[in-house]
Amino acid sequence: MEAFIGAMHAVGKSLSQEIADFYDLSRFKQLLDIGGASGTYTIAFLNKNPGMKATIFDLRNVIGLAKKRIKDEGLGRRVKFVAGDFYNDALPEGADLALLSAIIHQNSPKQNLALFKKIHRALVRRGVLLIRDHIMDESRTNPPAGTVFAINMLVNTRSGDTYTFREVRDALEKAGLSSVRLLRTGQKMDCLVEATKE
Repeated sequence: MEAFIGAMHAVGKSLSQEIADFYDLSRFKQLLDIGGASGTYTIAFLNKNPGMKATIFDLRNVIGLAKKRIKDEGLGRRVKFVAGDFYNDALPEGADLALLSAIIHQNSPKQNLALFKKIHRALVRRGVLLIRDHIMDESRTNPPAGTVFAINMLVNTRSGDTYTFREVRDALEKAGLSSVRLLRTGQKMDCLVEATKE
């Protein structure tokens, strides 16, 4: 697990910085990084927005890895750590920005809907959910990397998949979120979807 998370950090570091540069983080004060692993995106977002604080929510045996990396980055005073399982536990409340980075593809539609509902409850009013993942077009063939990744999910998860924007939007709206927008499309799991809690 430690090797896998370390590899994901190394692979994702430059993309996390790219996303932090692309997305306007200046209006947010409190990030909830759900399934945040070793904090790759928390680090990029906090470095981009010096006024932001964060909570990393992940499994107990992952939180220890996150604490070490966050400390090494000099961000320990700005980050809280909460151990839990987003399939079974409530999420920490009070964030105005929640991040689901490379999470929805491992879930079934039913699991994603349940998670979106938890996020809706956890966000403050006018809080925003930002999703980073492969977001497929209606033909489900573009981006091509997302099509290949869907096969990966078919083989390696119980019910994961890559989803179209319409599928993601419909689930978010069913969970009570609104103003759902596809902000970015791409080829390297760098698509972004934004939704707001009214």
